[in-house]
Amino acid sequence: MVSALRRAPLIRVCLAYFTSGFNAAALDYEADGSTNNGIFQINSRRWCSNLTPNVPNVCQMYCSDLLNPNLKDTVICAMKITQEPQGLGYWEAWRHHCQGKDLTEWVDGCDF
Repeated sequence: MVSALRRAPLIRVCLAYFTSGFNAAALDYEADGSTNNGIFQINSRRWCSNLTPNVPNVCQMYCSDLLNPNLKDTVICAMKITQEPQGLGYWEAWRHHCQGKDLTEWVDGCDF
């Protein structure tokens, strides 16, 4: 069994790979005009602001802040998302590629 302390990085690494290919500057445009931003592809409909009026902006940041190679703000926002009822299920990539899988291969050789 993987400890909770070791599991958190496993989750983030798997999610980052399958959402953006580890690209902190990834930007994807949706048909509804929203954007998916950064290494975790956080969407502007709810989580960040693209200066669109009446958007919740739960993470209280601009979407462009999520494109920064310094991942501190991005990780804080992702942690807020995981605290919502849908949790990691918010990410389709998590549901299809990471959930229920053995994630230890992502950090083989790493010392935590």
